[in-house]
Amino acid sequence: MMRKLLLFIQIISLPFLSFSKQDGTYNIKDYGAVGDGTTLCTWAIQTAIDSCNANGGGKVIVPPGNYLSGPLFLKSNICFEVFSGATILFSDNIENCPVVDGRWEGIERKVYASLFTGHDLKNVTITGRGTLNGQGSAWWEAFYETRDLRIQNGITEREPDNPAGSPLKVPRPRMINLYNCTNVLISELTIKNSPSWTIHPVYCENVVIEKISIIQPYESPNTDGINPESSKNVRILNCFVDCGDDCITIKSGYNEDGRRVAKPCENIVISNCTFAHGRSAIGIGSEMSGDVRNVTISNCVFNGTLRGIRIKTGRGRGGVVENYRADNIVMNNITTAISIDMYYGGEDSTKVPVTIETPFFKNIQLSNITAVNVENAIIIKGLPEAPVEGFSLSNSNFTSKAGLDISHLKNARFKDVTINNEQGNSLSIYQGDGIDIDGFISNSGHRKEAIIKLTDSNDIYIRNSRANQSTKTFLNSKNTTNLQLEGNWFQNTGKENENN
Repeated sequence: MMRKLLLFIQIISLPFLSFSKQDGTYNIKDYGAVGDGTTLCTWAIQTAIDSCNANGGGKVIVPPGNYLSGPLFLKSNICFEVFSGATILFSDNIENCPVVDGRWEGIERKVYASLFTGHDLKNVTITGRGTLNGQGSAWWEAFYETRDLRIQNGITEREPDNPAGSPLKVPRPRMINLYNCTNVLISELTIKNSPSWTIHPVYCENVVIEKISIIQPYESPNTDGINPESSKNVRILNCFVDCGDDCITIKSGYNEDGRRVAKPCENIVISNCTFAHGRSAIGIGSEMSGDVRNVTISNCVFNGTLRGIRIKTGRGRGGVVENYRADNIVMNNITTAISIDMYYGGEDSTKVPVTIETPFFKNIQLSNITAVNVENAIIIKGLPEAPVEGFSLSNSNFTSKAGLDISHLKNARFKDVTINNEQGNSLSIYQGDGIDIDGFISNSGHRKEAIIKLTDSNDIYIRNSRANQSTKTFLNSKNTTNLQLEGNWFQNTGKENENN
């Protein structure tokens, strides 16, 4: 009787197992995964991934339930789908997390393996309406403890070795970390509480990240949302990011190591996204030593981020950021709407010789920007030896406390820009060269500061611009050569020119 029962069970089971292989679908429960949130399922999920790959590819599915897992290693030709109602919880057992080759903060080094790690893969998909929960609290606490020990021992953040007794041997894991992969799709998931950066493709090509929701506590350290690094042909579409650091940052390596690898991040499209909180909505750098080029941003909303558009670098980086366009952006409750900073990490404005370590920003074009309830409309800080070159701002308006504060800018244009700022100059330019200001309107008034202030500048053309009727001084110019005014409406305002 027992033999007949076992035979019956085998006969019933065989069609299911055969069907699972024939249609290319691999259910992690068939490999022993238990969705109770406490049973460690790493082996079961990894076995499902390996089996799928061994049979030529297919789909690994995660049915509803809560599955605790350590790091998983993806394989080529696999679609990994987390169903609605399913959550994968990343184990916070730091001691048992394996260490792998990787890149962190622009330097190739050992790192902790991520929830999903992949090297040298093709046709990788991570999708589903389920959730990935990084359970990052333990990692964040370990980071702060390690940081304090590093400071005590005089070790900088990017040096690879942590002092003895540190809870972290190497940099923290990410949720999804892919290296040298092609044809990547990451879609629809909700990702929470990452140990550090959330989605980090490195040296990848043809990457689509769409319909992702990323949610981290604002106080969590380095929990960036999406950081493409030294990758090309990347599209980030229809995402929502609310995190503890930059929502999106584009990178290409740090200083000498970045220049050694020499892989740019290029051909990046970001569209139809919404960003909340975070240190910046969309940033570039500061690790950009391998170059960043051909970036387009469109149809996005920034609400509550510390900065809106941010491009940052510093002496020592080298590299070029060029061919950058942002259009149709709405910002609200931002500290600095647009920040372009070439003094990241240092404020010495002394002119130095141009070397391989000199960074450059070129051809940055912004249009149709609306920013309200912001502290600073625009801050641009170029280097005296490498001014920001080819900047343009058009069809944009700002309501802010402070206006446009710009230094070391070359061959720039401001077209149809309106600002209502509460204090200071509406537009201040220091050491500008070849600046065309056309249709600049300031609705600020009742102040002694001039609307436009020029200092130590050359080849400035101001036309078709006007100020509020109550403005006392429209233009204050000091040590400026080749200044031309045409068709401006001053009415009751005045003009001050000194040492011209």
